[in-house]
Amino acid sequence: MISLSMIVKNEEKYLRDCLESVKGVVDEIILVDTGSKDSTLLIAQEYGAKIFNFEWINDFSAARNYSLSQCTGNWILYLDADERLSAKSRNHLKLLTSKNDKIAYYCQVCSIDEVNSRPSIMSYVRLFPNEESLKFEGAIHEQIEYSLQRNKIPIIKSSIEILHVGYNLNNDGLILKAKRNLDILLSEYSENNSSYYAFQLGQTYGILENKKDAVKYFQIAVQDHSLKPEYKSTAYRYLSIDLAEKQDWINALEFIDESIRNDANQPLALLAASQIYLKLSRFADAESLCRKAYEVNSKLLKESSHSNQVILLSKQDILYNCMNIAIMLQNASLFNYFYKELGNFNFKSPDAQKNIEMKLFDILLNNKIIEKNNLQEFLECINKNNLNVFISILERYNIMDSKILILNAISVKFPRNSIILNKLGLVLSNLKKIEEAELAFEKSFEINPDDPSTVFYLISIYLQKNNFQRINFLIEFAKNKFSDIPAIIEKLSTVEQKISAR
Repeated sequence: MISLSMIVKNEEKYLRDCLESVKGVVDEIILVDTGSKDSTLLIAQEYGAKIFNFEWINDFSAARNYSLSQCTGNWILYLDADERLSAKSRNHLKLLTSKNDKIAYYCQVCSIDEVNSRPSIMSYVRLFPNEESLKFEGAIHEQIEYSLQRNKIPIIKSSIEILHVGYNLNNDGLILKAKRNLDILLSEYSENNSSYYAFQLGQTYGILENKKDAVKYFQIAVQDHSLKPEYKSTAYRYLSIDLAEKQDWINALEFIDESIRNDANQPLALLAASQIYLKLSRFADAESLCRKAYEVNSKLLKESSHSNQVILLSKQDILYNCMNIAIMLQNASLFNYFYKELGNFNFKSPDAQKNIEMKLFDILLNNKIIEKNNLQEFLECINKNNLNVFISILERYNIMDSKILILNAISVKFPRNSIILNKLGLVLSNLKKIEEAELAFEKSFEINPDDPSTVFYLISIYLQKNNFQRINFLIEFAKNKFSDIPAIIEKLSTVEQKISAR
């Protein structure tokens, strides 16, 4: 007998699909409600759920353990309302629970992310025997794994797949969820400062775009040798990218190598490593890692992951990333390989936008003129997924009037993207359009003061204008901002020497 254990609040949007997915699989539905005001309970009643009320006390484990205490089956499957048991897993779940073995099972939770094209697959214990001694732990990101281990109940992997749709949200939706979780996480960490909760705080602050605190907690998390390798891999990747953005390539390389050492099957880490090796002029390594990122991502899209936590990219997104690296490597054969893969992928469905996209690639790669009357059509095919590859191609595009035309248009479409503004500023500066270049760089600095490149671009402009007041401000700003990066401090010192010698 299988009991479905759930805790819910105002889940009318998701609950019906969840319960429909386990219809005919579970024998009872134990639904603990923490204060619903919508039609959640009416939907639950339609499926014969046993409904219990629980006063919310900011503790997910407390609510889950109350739900467990009401279960009468000898097996427990737990789901959230925004999750569904995949159709292909129904028979396998029945097979596993037909035995009397006291074994818990990892299930693959596949979080769908159509908004950001970054689905993730994580392994969690979701199916386990109903034993009174088993309890969830942790006020948030609660786990039953530790309790299973203490009770000497083995945990093995299964092919059961659970689809999670609750994070298929735009950035505002993700931030709202992260804010909701943060206070509970901080409270839990004050009581239990484990590396696991430090990691979860790093993740949460990362979603909230608070890099300082994300780095702080990820640094704490990786100090614990017992932290799961997949968590360490994610933390080291974040720390590496933070250092790369500050152009601290040596330490960025050390951290990305640690990320891959902990889990070699993480496409995002492999892509980041490729770009870091590129910056260090290790071109063969950069190409190899780029290819591996594509191969690993493609393999994981087709079959189950061997990692307990992996973030994937859509086939289209990984191809754009790899094309971008190939352009930066100036490796024509590598670019052509991914370009062909993209063409094959795009033309599987009759999509006019994709044909326009391929036409724009052709124009930029072959230095053809962009007609003004085609600009809007081309602009519509540029999106956040393919933006970086177009920016990289534009760097090598030599029709200056068309180049400025499209960079200006892209900067209007993506007004908070400092990379585009820097590229535009460099083109304008090379054409001696100093005032326009200054405006582009200043706007970029306002958007992202953490990029040292922008500081040096602005210093170069101010030198041409003899604006030493702004130069001195930027030098002092950068000394404080990047005090822990010797390469930048050394470069600032060189600038000061040149100014003194004038």
